[in-house]
Amino acid sequence: MRTYLVAAAATVAALLAMPAVSSAQTHVTVSTSVTNFCGIGLANVAGGNVAVANGARQKVTTLRMSCNSATGAKLTSSAQNGDFKSPAGVLINYDWDLAVPEIASLGFAPVDTWPGSPAIVTNSGGYSQKLADGIYADLFLNLCYNVPGGNGVGGTQGDNTNPGSTGCAASPSGPGAASAPAGTYTEVFTFSLDPA
Repeated sequence: MRTYLVAAAATVAALLAMPAVSSAQTHVTVSTSVTNFCGIGLANVAGGNVAVANGARQKVTTLRMSCNSATGAKLTSSAQNGDFKSPAGVLINYDWDLAVPEIASLGFAPVDTWPGSPAIVTNSGGYSQKLADGIYADLFLNLCYNVPGGNGVGGTQGDNTNPGSTGCAASPSGPGAASAPAGTYTEVFTFSLDPA
């Protein structure tokens, strides 16, 4: 029994006499990159064709936009014809507006368009977490229902006493929807969201 105790004591003494082990440090640096992404699409319709009634301001579609650019986003909104156009070339004047509740600076107030009118360019005003996550915009049209005009480009000025925004009454146009010849009239709108 005594032998075992002496051996155990000798082992403990040997362990205590060993030099201390120094601790080592390790660093791991992890990085990731996020590329600019800007996207826009239709949020509430299955395809790109929408029919509207001839009347006062109405919602046409909802767009979903997202952009994570550090400099913010630039939205370019354009109308192909500037007026609704029939196959015979008769135009119906309208005005349009884009409501963007989360970032109002990306939208625009009701404004008239005309053949050859320039695109409307709006800006988010810098990076926005809301925009990076995705926001919605509503496109509205007003078909200038009672605004008089003539066939094709260069009809008479709109009449401020009739329903319609100042956009409907501000520039020469085709007939209002109330006095247009029967037929189908079309317009194509294009929206592009890019880093600002």
